[in-house]
Amino acid sequence: MVMGNKERILESAKRLFGELGYAETTYKRIAQEAGIADGLIAHHYGSKENLFQLVEIAILSDLLNKIDESQYYASDGLSSVLNFAKCILKVSTIPESGFLTLLRCSPFLANTVGADNSEILTVCAQVVEKMLDSLRKGIADGSIRPDLEPNLAASVIFSTVFGATRARLVAKENILGLSFTDDFYPEILRILTRYLENVPSLDYDSLS
Repeated sequence: MVMGNKERILESAKRLFGELGYAETTYKRIAQEAGIADGLIAHHYGSKENLFQLVEIAILSDLLNKIDESQYYASDGLSSVLNFAKCILKVSTIPESGFLTLLRCSPFLANTVGADNSEILTVCAQVVEKMLDSLRKGIADGSIRPDLEPNLAASVIFSTVFGATRARLVAKENILGLSFTDDFYPEILRILTRYLENVPSLDYDSLS
């Protein structure tokens, strides 16, 4: 399907915000990328801040849809959480997903000082709530450790997953000279599995 100017602007902005960051992504760069006149950007989207809002919301909404799809294959709470994490890691490997824009232009990093990020944060809150629901489900069905506090566990999981994607996509080989092979993301999932799974403690008294 051939994209119109409005869609081309959005796709170009999605890519450039990730590659260049918020400050360096100018109307001129977007127009060059999209092959249009600068004035069309303001015509369709108004301010740069408004365009950025719509780009982030589009990326997050697409991520939410993919997370929902990943839950169809979950048999219990643990697999729900792991599928959730696997989905984020997989999306990060798809250039056209715009995931790099989430890492480089997160509203939490104050890249849009003075802008109203409430809509973006609302979608972010939906992502967090879905994770919390999966964790609560796993604790209730016994597949996740009962001693885990859901909010703390969600913080650990998101920090681990987004930290891994940031290391691989943004830092790449610059961290201590380390490289990231194809085994990197699977190892992240194995670490999360060991952190979450409810493994009965060995009863040493029964061995005496």
